Amino acid sequence: MTSSRPSPADLASRSAEPVVEPMEFLAALEGWEPRPSSEPDRSELRVVPAEDRRLKRMMSNRESARRSRMRKQQHLEDLLNQLNRQREVKRELSNRLSAVAQYSIFLRFDNDRLRSEWASLHRRLAEIRRLLLNREFQRLNSQSAASACGGFGSGAGGESNFSSLIVNK
Repeated sequence: MTSSRPSPADLASRSAEPVVEPMEFLAALEGWEPRPSSEPDRSELRVVPAEDRRLKRMMSNRESARRSRMRKQQHLEDLLNQLNRQREVKRELSNRLSAVAQYSIFLRFDNDRLRSEWASLHRRLAEIRRLLLNREFQRLNSQSAASACGGFGSGAGGESNFSSLIVNK
């Protein structure tokens, strides 16, 4: 592998100083004089535009990379904002879920209490019905015993004993 020396234009492009044309560089050397010519050398025409294209491409690439970094940074900021919004939504939903769970527990206890109260009232109502039926049965038995002894008479309030035989359930 052969090593080649960098051209003056390459050295100039690597530094922060402005680009020095090859003719100007050579003119700065002692004892060198440009060749008198009416028309510039074709190799010089190719070097300058090629170097110019390379520099433009390099600048364009740097600008493109800068825009890419900015887009990446913006995308990252958008993702972080979205993450924060999602965390806030999660926190709100978690709070709502907790409140609904508490309310559900309250309703279960209230429902259990109401079922217990209903069962208690249902038992009391059944007991009251049995007591009423027992009293009615005893009254009818006492009236039937009285009617067997004395015939048909009127009950309290002047009603017939036949009406007392009707049992309401």
